[in-house]
Amino acid sequence: MLALRITAIIATCMVLVASGRLGSSALADATQDCRSGTPDMRVAGCSRLLSEARTPRQRAIAFDGRCWAQIDRGAFSDALADCNRAIRADDEYPYAYHNRGVALAGLQNPSAAIADFDHALAMRPNFSNTLLNRAKAYIALGNTSAAIRDFEEVLRQKPDNEEARSNLSLLRGGLSVAGGSLVSNTLCGSVGCN
Repeated sequence: MLALRITAIIATCMVLVASGRLGSSALADATQDCRSGTPDMRVAGCSRLLSEARTPRQRAIAFDGRCWAQIDRGAFSDALADCNRAIRADDEYPYAYHNRGVALAGLQNPSAAIADFDHALAMRPNFSNTLLNRAKAYIALGNTSAAIRDFEEVLRQKPDNEEARSNLSLLRGGLSVAGGSLVSNTLCGSVGCN
């Protein structure tokens, strides 16, 4: 998923360079900063990319990149605002729905998060990170059977996913998931998640 996001950002920048709207030195810095491991650098880099965006998809990519960085900062309200902007720019960009779901979960709204995860999955059914995050949101709501189904699907897609495997094992063992405390409540928002 991260590779697809990086490829999309780079492709967007290459279009801007080819059109003469973005110099090659700005390309390297803004693109690198927008995809760097540091949330502050990603916010700055994506903001620079946003200032050069010419199409709705380019704006969505830049806003979504900023949303993702805000999630990593734990600034879920700011992330929500940027994801909303990404969706307004291009409502067919599934990453923005995934990340808005993570922001909503961070704001303790798992029901709304599930709705966004469902939307992202309708566009990209093999979004394993979205399935993983939706399972965690289901756990927060106490819906063990739905969480089990999502963890099973993650393992069908990625048999080596240790987080899904361990959570599934615990859930199948009949342990209580009251309040979502059984498994990690941290939804995927870190570098490499998407």
